[in-house]
Amino acid sequence: MPGDFKKLIPILTVLTFAFAGSYFAFMQYNPKNNDSDGTIKGTSTSHSYDLPMPISSMKVSSSQTLESNQTTFLTKKTPEEVMLFYQNVFSDKKWIPDTDKRENGIYVTTYKDQDLLATVTITGQPEDEYTVVSIKISE
Repeated sequence: MPGDFKKLIPILTVLTFAFAGSYFAFMQYNPKNNDSDGTIKGTSTSHSYDLPMPISSMKVSSSQTLESNQTTFLTKKTPEEVMLFYQNVFSDKKWIPDTDKRENGIYVTTYKDQDLLATVTITGQPEDEYTVVSIKISE
């Protein structure tokens, strides 16, 4: 048994150095920009959409796919206050209102900006103190 262990020491040493070397090389990797248009393929496959939330809102969830980004949060603002808030936000960003539906305490408004579509869904219940807001931005 001791002879077998002595044979393993050089193999483990080589594997340890190989792992450490590859890890160090990976940490130092910095892709060069070779394209004339300034893009590096594979560096960014998704968009970042920064939309404000009303003060004292609580984010419930957030999900992102290649084509869309969705955020859901709770707020103590009324559905009408939230709707007005996002009308001002999208107006400042020069987005154009597309559709507006209001039925049974649910407000669904869509806004367009070039190749993007934002859907704001606001759900308020009279017996609940919170309003649920979901914002989905898709291509």
